[in-house]
Amino acid sequence: MTARNRNAVFGLLSILTAALVSILFTSVLSAADSLRLPDGSKVDLAAECPVCGMIIGGPERQGASVTFKDGHVVGFHGVAAAVFKDGHVVGFEGARCLFIYNSVPQNYNVDVKNIARQFVTDFTAKKIIDLSKAFLVLGSNVKGPMGYELIPFSSKEDAAKFAAEKDGKWIVQLHEVIRSIEDRQEIKKPDAIEQKAPVKEPPPRPRPLQFPEPRGHHGHH
Repeated sequence: MTARNRNAVFGLLSILTAALVSILFTSVLSAADSLRLPDGSKVDLAAECPVCGMIIGGPERQGASVTFKDGHVVGFHGVAAAVFKDGHVVGFEGARCLFIYNSVPQNYNVDVKNIARQFVTDFTAKKIIDLSKAFLVLGSNVKGPMGYELIPFSSKEDAAKFAAEKDGKWIVQLHEVIRSIEDRQEIKKPDAIEQKAPVKEPPPRPRPLQFPEPRGHHGHH
């Protein structure tokens, strides 16, 4: 093969390689734009979380990531989502923000009764799971981008192991959190407390959750 022919072949290979890389790169970007949920709907990873304002999928649109320090897990970011009955999907930076959204829906002008399904990211498998079946570890020393995070698991055994290793304070499920919210709302009914004048100013943006430590327990900070 002459030098001229070799150069032509190498040139053709370079063009094909560049085209292939371009196709693969475009596919990766396209796949990272949204995340398919178990019910077939999609959550936009490039959107901002309505609660904290952070990009839902993270800076790299990866959807789920774990942060290490000195060989130990210190951080977790996993997408959460709420799918409304009309098919509208709202994404969240993490389970913590999803629960704030449910706890103070008036801040976001939504009716939680119109939410059909909710999803969080399983810490172990890094995959989206149904929130109603998830076990959530609260108050561990593994933080989310906004501080204290609710770390979801599809297995109660995995949740218990994580809580033991990472100083988790509680393991709860969705129905327990809903009951707690309803109890607080019941206490705040007009016939239970003195009526106060309505506040005209819009409510402030929720601050990061602060979980109190059980009496006699000293956690890591």
